[in-house]
Amino acid sequence: MCSSWGLLMYFDAHCHLHEFNEEEIRGLKDYIIVAVSDDLETSIKTIKLAENYSNVLPCVGVHPWSIDEAPVSCLEEIEKLIALYEVRGIGEVGLDRKFVPQTFSKQLKFFEKFIRLSVDYGLPMNIHAPDAWRDVYELLIRHDVEKAVIHWYTGPLDLLEELTAKGYYISINPAVEIQKKHMRIAAKVNLRGMLVESDGPYEYRGVRLTPKLIPRLLEVLAKTRGVKYEELSSTIALNFKRLFKI
Repeated sequence: MCSSWGLLMYFDAHCHLHEFNEEEIRGLKDYIIVAVSDDLETSIKTIKLAENYSNVLPCVGVHPWSIDEAPVSCLEEIEKLIALYEVRGIGEVGLDRKFVPQTFSKQLKFFEKFIRLSVDYGLPMNIHAPDAWRDVYELLIRHDVEKAVIHWYTGPLDLLEELTAKGYYISINPAVEIQKKHMRIAAKVNLRGMLVESDGPYEYRGVRLTPKLIPRLLEVLAKTRGVKYEELSSTIALNFKRLFKI
């Protein structure tokens, strides 16, 4: 797959590409995008996008915010998609004690199923975990999940070290310029455990996040970490390729 891509590429480890229009997607040819899904319907859409665009790596799953309305039967349908198509990851999945604590019990059932799918099919997990950072980490360890990225991490620094020591990745978002607790993570995370993401087209504090903000994000991160832009970009590209096997 890599042979068809140009040399100057950017890597987005977490994007809700199904929410972008066709014109915007066509304008992202210089980006390798891990496209995450929110539920069964968008998982199908994401797979179709990957069939049409060679720079898209599709992930399937049910977002914690969608679990309240998601029937348990959709888990079987998502597994069928994994078996039938070239799915590249499980996501966006996870646990959320901050925004939807009322569904936490159901979230656990779904997340444990997605963990089993990750292990059974050898797929990396793309994880959402606000205020459930350690819950997620302990489940990953307990079930011997080998590959995962925790997106938009804003959790404790001691856990950050544990996560990266186990070989898991943290993805940094363009919001780092306006969210101090995310910048704190960006300044500390081991570079061998860092990825970048857009989480587009989410709007954060008036900023619409898109993959096209990633070049600027890399500049900010290089300055923050005191490394050359080219060095940081190369490290993140290698991390991305290692996680998603491209």
